[in-house]
Amino acid sequence: MTKHSFVHAKIPQYAQRPERDPSGFSYIKHLLMMWKQNWQTRRQLAQLSAEDLRDIGLTESQRQEELNKSFWEP
Repeated sequence: MTKHSFVHAKIPQYAQRPERDPSGFSYIKHLLMMWKQNWQTRRQLAQLSAEDLRDIGLTESQRQEELNKSFWEP
């Protein structure tokens, strides 16, 4: 039996759960970073061509579903 080694991708800081601190600042910072990332990726998704969508395995309806979400929705 062969042992497989898995490569673990580094999770971006904005996607990691923040540690709780008494001021709540890190939690707010975490939310703002996630919201910014959501906004940016949806903006990029809106600019993809039909060929690009096929390349990444998305349909036009899936794109529209994602684009209809607000920036705070995961």
